Amino acid sequence: SSSVFDDFKNYRLIIAQRLAAANPNYGNTIVDSTGFPTGYGPTSQEVLHYAFLAAYTGRSPGKVGLNPFPSIPIPNWRLTYKGLMALEFFKDNFKDVTISHGYRSSYNVSSYATNVLYKEVNDAASVLDDANNYIPQYQMTQISISEQFVPLVGVDVTWKNSILTRAEYRQTRNLALSFSNNQITEVSSKEFVIGLGYRIKDLQISFGGGNGKYKSDLNLKVDFSIKDNKTILRRIAEELNQISAGTNVISLNTSADYQLNQRLSIKFFFDKTINKPHVSNQYNNSTTKGGISLRFTLAQ
Repeated sequence: SSSVFDDFKNYRLIIAQRLAAANPNYGNTIVDSTGFPTGYGPTSQEVLHYAFLAAYTGRSPGKVGLNPFPSIPIPNWRLTYKGLMALEFFKDNFKDVTISHGYRSSYNVSSYATNVLYKEVNDAASVLDDANNYIPQYQMTQISISEQFVPLVGVDVTWKNSILTRAEYRQTRNLALSFSNNQITEVSSKEFVIGLGYRIKDLQISFGGGNGKYKSDLNLKVDFSIKDNKTILRRIAEELNQISAGTNVISLNTSADYQLNQRLSIKFFFDKTINKPHVSNQYNNSTTKGGISLRFTLAQ
């Protein structure tokens, strides 16, 4: 969000002061009126790197680690709770109720190389580049953070009459900081999904007469989702935020499948998708699909 980007910009000075204090070669002079120390200006790779990690992981700029390759990974987890079935109300009305929550994240350094111009004095960087910043030990092109709440909250319910219902709210965020153009690309999405399913047991159908009779389960399924995704370019030097892409997507997916025998199944489906772009150079559009599909399995 814009507030996190503002934090990122403000954190740069604190990170720069920490880096300068840790470098015995720092000359104790000021670059300009903004107060950044010599060697660690507002566009220094190291300053941008650690300010980015602090702002977008919710850590304090005074405590975030000054190591481009953290030794402790970002935690991931999956939680599932079925304890509601211990209550009398849920026992009487449902076969199963499951509440779920999941989080996945990763931190990546896309590529890096040891900087041939890097020199150490007193175990610290000692050479300045043309922009008056200390040349870092590693030259990086991009770092990225990916976060996914899949789902943030999810509820799956099986009713006494065998109806299946589910509702999920998902959030994802992918962030990339490019050191080549000093730009943050932020891709975010929010999605709400409602699903409904029902199985008709041992349904008998016939095609024509004679041997054209079949008995199997008919599986009915309906999914409705609303998804909003945006791509925002955040230019650090210009302090400019711009939505470059993104759409609001509404989709409806319905299907009915029936197993005719061990090898052959038939499926009826209807799908509808409506796209409403967030940018003016794209147009509203929709897609409708429907039909019948047959699947024949050759394997035993």
